[in-house]
Amino acid sequence: MFGYVKAYKPEMKMSEYDTYKAIYCSLCRQLGKDFGLTAKLILSYDFTFLALLRLAALDACCGYTTMRCPFNPLKKCYRLKDYSEEMSYTAACVVLLFYYKLKDNIADSGFFGKFKSYLLLPFFARYRKKACKEYAQVDQNVDEMMRSQKRAEDEKTVSFDKAADPTAVCLSKLFNRENNEDGRSRIYSHFGYCVGKYIYLMDALDDLEEDIKRKNYNVIAHKYLLYQNANPQEMQTAKEAAKALINSCIVQAAATFELLELKRYQTIIGNILYLGMPNALKTIMNKQEKDSKPKSEGIE
Repeated sequence: MFGYVKAYKPEMKMSEYDTYKAIYCSLCRQLGKDFGLTAKLILSYDFTFLALLRLAALDACCGYTTMRCPFNPLKKCYRLKDYSEEMSYTAACVVLLFYYKLKDNIADSGFFGKFKSYLLLPFFARYRKKACKEYAQVDQNVDEMMRSQKRAEDEKTVSFDKAADPTAVCLSKLFNRENNEDGRSRIYSHFGYCVGKYIYLMDALDDLEEDIKRKNYNVIAHKYLLYQNANPQEMQTAKEAAKALINSCIVQAAATFELLELKRYQTIIGNILYLGMPNALKTIMNKQEKDSKPKSEGIE
């Protein structure tokens, strides 16, 4: 996950934001407990969404307490009193996804990207080995996603659905960890699929300008033939098409969310879906519009 699935703070109540932060801080602490200090550095609010979703389905809430933040000892923050198995599962997802991201960076990045990934790889190879003892199926799911993604990129597919499918399938399995065929599991699976497709397309849109410049594969650029000196109108057409599809993913995810039987955190998860994700899309579109404007010459 890449920073596209987070709450929209201006529309949250203080109590909701405190709860949201408490889940984030608890996940940070769980990463340190299970894997070590380095693992904490890769945490993002995207994974808080996964933790929220898993905890929201539990019958009982373990309650909250306060702690000192290790990165800011003068500051007190809330955390869960007990660390449920759901938090350990989410922490394992964090390190396994990041491990395979490092492997992908080594294969596809430039010199500095490879160098940074090589420095981190020994740490996360060790974390991956530890995570696999308890969550080997998660490792297999992520590995399959990366292999399928590589095949789609090697084929240079122009299909948004085909390009996004590996990420969407992986998220569907991570969200539905029971992997059975009852109605509840199918709802979680479809919910994860919609969120995964949204994440992939958001990342493609966010990286569009850079991928074109570096001649990297990007499904939007390939579908709209943007590598050969595309004019501003063609670029805008491609971005608007991607935006429409991303909005469709958000709508489908929100509709599926309404079918979930959650015991708590409905308003926080609703904030992420109805406000946070659309705001992340708006932020990317505004950034791209700003970057595409020609810089004025001289001083006015």
